[in-house]
Amino acid sequence: MNLDNVTRDDWIVGGLGIVLAICLILLPWFDISVTVGAFSASASYSATSTPDGWLGILAFIAALAVAADLAIERLSPQTTIPSIGGSRTQTRFILALICAAFVVLKFLFHIHFSLFGWGFYVDVILTAALVYFAWQATTGAPAGFSSRTRPAAPGPPPPPPPPPAGSAGTTGTGAGTGSAGGSAPGGPPEPPAGPGGSTPPPGS
Repeated sequence: MNLDNVTRDDWIVGGLGIVLAICLILLPWFDISVTVGAFSASASYSATSTPDGWLGILAFIAALAVAADLAIERLSPQTTIPSIGGSRTQTRFILALICAAFVVLKFLFHIHFSLFGWGFYVDVILTAALVYFAWQATTGAPAGFSSRTRPAAPGPPPPPPPPPAGSAGTTGTGAGTGSAGGSAPGGPPEPPAGPGGSTPPPGS
């Protein structure tokens, strides 16, 4: 058994299936109180109790089946069991829908808002959450109420480009060429050549 194969989304779906199954058995779906004169009596009935407790029992089985299917896939992947739609995630989504269908039928067969206990509302919320997250698993999106991802933070600016190769050598060559010409930058100009190409001596 390797728990490293169990992802965060798996814990959410499997946990919802187990918690819902427990709540269907223990929490009060109906909370009835009767008062006659000085005497009063109250009774609580879970979703698996009368009336039509078989609907609650089937919903309980479907919720447990979601968690069991997930546990077999992650903890014993070599075990082969039938699937619906050729996918284990699709199988769990269908099981969650079946569970929700039985919960809805239990509600429709006995609509008494004055008699519903607080457990009824917890069961309904957990059932809706199980269907939602099982559906999220079929789409491949991460579990949550929004599948959008935040834009990535901008990275550091790129480094400046290196100077072109050979620029330093070109500058040096230019300087050397100027020196070889016999005229330093900023020095006095040479006197013009006299007749016959000779340079007159200074002071003539």
